[in-house]
Amino acid sequence: LGLALFPFAMPAQTQHHPAAAATDPLSKVNPLPAGLEQTVRQFRSKVEGQGFAVMRGYFTLWGVEDCKYPIQTIGYCYGNNPTAPYVVAVVPQWRDEYWEPSFHHLLNQPLRNMSSIYRLDPREAVVIVAEMPPAARYFGLGTNVFTREIAFNPEDMIYEKVSTDPVFNDPLLLGILFGASPDPARRMLVSSIGNSTNNVVMKDQMGAAPWGKPAYFVVTSDAGLAGKMKAELIAAGADPDAIFTEPVSPSLVKLGLGRSADDLVTYIRYSLPDDPAAGGQWRETLPLTVLRVRDASTRVYNQAFAIPTYTPRSYNFDETGLADDVTALEGAVRAKWGQPDAATVPFFSAYKFLDLVGQHCLGSPDPKRGPMDCLGDTQDADYQISGSVQIDNGQVIAVLGTLSTETGNATYTSVSVNWFPELVGVKNIDDTQLKGTATSFGSVLANSPDLFYVYYVARDCTGLMNCVEVSTKDVPRGGTIKFIQRNYINPGSTSGPDPKRILNPVAIVLDGTHRPEK
Repeated sequence: LGLALFPFAMPAQTQHHPAAAATDPLSKVNPLPAGLEQTVRQFRSKVEGQGFAVMRGYFTLWGVEDCKYPIQTIGYCYGNNPTAPYVVAVVPQWRDEYWEPSFHHLLNQPLRNMSSIYRLDPREAVVIVAEMPPAARYFGLGTNVFTREIAFNPEDMIYEKVSTDPVFNDPLLLGILFGASPDPARRMLVSSIGNSTNNVVMKDQMGAAPWGKPAYFVVTSDAGLAGKMKAELIAAGADPDAIFTEPVSPSLVKLGLGRSADDLVTYIRYSLPDDPAAGGQWRETLPLTVLRVRDASTRVYNQAFAIPTYTPRSYNFDETGLADDVTALEGAVRAKWGQPDAATVPFFSAYKFLDLVGQHCLGSPDPKRGPMDCLGDTQDADYQISGSVQIDNGQVIAVLGTLSTETGNATYTSVSVNWFPELVGVKNIDDTQLKGTATSFGSVLANSPDLFYVYYVARDCTGLMNCVEVSTKDVPRGGTIKFIQRNYINPGSTSGPDPKRILNPVAIVLDGTHRPEK
């Protein structure tokens, strides 16, 4: 009788009535504090009583060990941060929702009849209830378009640019940026649809740091539906200032549950907790839940969200004025190693060179642009990517540049070592390790050596300070390495620093069989 009231049906194991919500087994997968679980139950009872169907999902960590799934499916991973696993929403499917079978293990191995990849009905909201983690350098939640049914566009300006650039012409990178999904009719996109909701945005709205507090996130395409979800959350006990809406504009995202609709993924980045043990405990328990809420009544929703405007990027210090010091630092490293002709491997700004902006990768505002895989872009960060290097024949790679946490342009900075073209992040060096590593080169610098870093990467770090070893388990012999520098959130803003004011790092390929004296 209940199903006859709905134009769609839920899987049998996810049918719920308000009185049954308290026994929902998924409440035990990511246990919430008792008060927050009560809010979930009350919210669910209220909306189900008004003609909404509700299905509960869960969250799971997604780290380097999960790269095996996309590698088996599409041949590469997604450039994961090796020391900060993502927290990914996993949701049950609607009975009338199309799911591509080849996508089942494209990200991870979810519980039966669930997936991290979902489509969004125009009358649906994804509602996330969370106990925020302990204080950290960064927290951000956002939704990406994962794949889209669309043809490859060989006239895309970035495709042409990467294909012809004399320095960065990289066929392997090109294959990732413009590769197909397991469904040949769909392209991999992994593109942001707007600004993420990060800890600075949350603090501005809540009036205090969000750490350890309840927070609520609503992902939907209609302002009226978003307002309805907010009202019912408040009625269930939620703080109005702790409710955040992520707009999914129908002008940008192809909504619906059919095969031709876009599919989406929603995930959290949480990095560098102040107390690593407390942050690890939060990751272990993941006290948050996700609900799919779909309206089956006759209510009309006609307040579609417009395409969100990205927050402009800013800077606190113009690092381009430090270019001469970076050149001097390069020379000093070569001189220390007695290798003045050691090869230089440049980095490029992903934001500037690749136009790594999700809406652009989706063809907005220029329909001639894309489709392109935006590699899980976010406006919260500035990324620089190196050319390719290898370390099998005794090479030691010196990576050096400006340290944006010290120049005042980043909340945190890291340099990751990535196995390529598998695009697996295997090692990470954060700003606490990079700080102070240029001190011994201070005599050649016009500015404070604290504004710079020098770090080494090798198979064997014997005799070297400020060095990380990359084993053959991390990157198999014969494998290629690329470095990615991440600069997150310019202090005083809600977005990453302006890449036009950030200097790209430099890598130097040194002969590690002739190491300098200590």
